[in-house]
Amino acid sequence: MLAALPSVLWRTLIGLGFDLGTPAAWRTEQDIPGAGTAYVLVLSAMQLYAALLALRLVRPGGDVVPRWSPVHAGRRLPTWLVSLVALVGATLLAAMCAMGLDNWAAVDPFAGEPSSGWSRASDVSYLAVLIWPPALVAVVIGYVISRRRARG
Repeated sequence: MLAALPSVLWRTLIGLGFDLGTPAAWRTEQDIPGAGTAYVLVLSAMQLYAALLALRLVRPGGDVVPRWSPVHAGRRLPTWLVSLVALVGATLLAAMCAMGLDNWAAVDPFAGEPSSGWSRASDVSYLAVLIWPPALVAVVIGYVISRRRARG
């Protein structure tokens, strides 16, 4: 989850109106403030939610359907299903990271600008996301091992 937080924080601050040194031309192109604001805030919320779901895998009972759910409340989800969904998520995250790196010049708000403290902070916040897919795979492996031990 910690790997997701820097980019969530960066995007959220941009969405809330802090320019964080980003060029005015980039903010205009991204329509921030404007429709782009909703995009970065929704994207940050979705990323944070996905990170919280991953965190549930390491908590006892994290694979149990919440009691408030109208369907299968209180039932444990099958280990294979939880693992499959998490591994598909890790694969999608890895693909998004690869696409982001491949198109970094289009993604980076500071592309073509002289290096600055803000540009380095932006790079670090997004590079932290690269840790997330392999960390999620490690969490899934730990989850499967713990579920097998729990079964005996």
